[in-house]
Amino acid sequence: PISYSWEYSLWGTCHTCVGGYKRWCEVMGGHRMDALQFLREKGVEEVGIKKMVRRCLCLHTAPADERLQPNWAFLEEIGIPGRKLPSVVSRCPQLLLLDLHEKLRPTAECLASLWGRSAQVAAAVVRYPNILLHSVEEKLCPLLAFLQTLGIPETRVGKVLLICPRLVSYSIEAKLQPTVTFLWNLGVKSRGEMGRLLAHSPNIMGYSIERRLQPTAEFLKTLGLRDEEIAKLAINFPHILCRDANKALRPNVDYLCGVGLDSRQVAALISGYPPILTKSTKCSLQPKIDFLVRVMKRAMEEAVEYPAYFGHSLCRRIQPRHRKLQKKGITCSLEKMLSCNQKKFVDRFCLQISHQHDDDDDEE
Repeated sequence: PISYSWEYSLWGTCHTCVGGYKRWCEVMGGHRMDALQFLREKGVEEVGIKKMVRRCLCLHTAPADERLQPNWAFLEEIGIPGRKLPSVVSRCPQLLLLDLHEKLRPTAECLASLWGRSAQVAAAVVRYPNILLHSVEEKLCPLLAFLQTLGIPETRVGKVLLICPRLVSYSIEAKLQPTVTFLWNLGVKSRGEMGRLLAHSPNIMGYSIERRLQPTAEFLKTLGLRDEEIAKLAINFPHILCRDANKALRPNVDYLCGVGLDSRQVAALISGYPPILTKSTKCSLQPKIDFLVRVMKRAMEEAVEYPAYFGHSLCRRIQPRHRKLQKKGITCSLEKMLSCNQKKFVDRFCLQISHQHDDDDDEE
């Protein structure tokens, strides 16, 4: 007897005839039950199994002993933790159906040779399981060659793919090349600059030019940044281009205007220290401005002249150094106080050597 479970409802999306469903069960029932039972025994939740079958109906017919079990064992072999495997195969059920010796293993071995360790292959698969679906010859090799033409050294391309394994899914002609052209037009001209940008933030290749990168670049122009300043920002802080201008960047601009800075001063701060656009106003900008104005009794114009002030740790560098200089009755510019390491700071002001290390910038 057949119970009309979710399995029937899924089949019904393609076969509305109940009789057809029954005949299919009679022919393929053994394999179907083997596959689903195998997934349940491996800890895949029922909701995950439903999603897997919706994405891959042929999963019903896959023999567990001949296909699912060997592939599951291989995924464990390359280092994917058992507790994470149910989630991995739920997101990409095709991993259990690929030919192990002709597809799955060669791709994993290619990635392992690229990264040097199978543990890194496992980490990439956990983050983006579909990376094992792509052909070495048709996708992976052309992608690696393309990245090298952009100025990314051969020794770094593996790390780029490890940071952003989703890159292998993008079309070079339809997705990657247009983004490179956009960055080129933005002012990232040399191979060295392009290579440094992409090696630092390969995720930028996944963002829409029309919906994200272009609007953010235009927003920066409205703030008064020149083309060469935007190009410099893109090279050194590409993650800022990936932010939503209205949701992520504008609030910080509004906050800086709210503390009395004019548009020229805000543009100078952003040009001098672009990460100020992404700092937390509550945890970073406000405490540093309060300390600057209320404790150190300095004008905001001093921070405009030294924008990197906002990149130093308040607790580990700004406060301790201010107190040392205050105790000695020494006054100096923010740059002279903060821009050197601890040893140079002590030597510069003839202070007693302290065992406290305050050279870590950026407490966030």
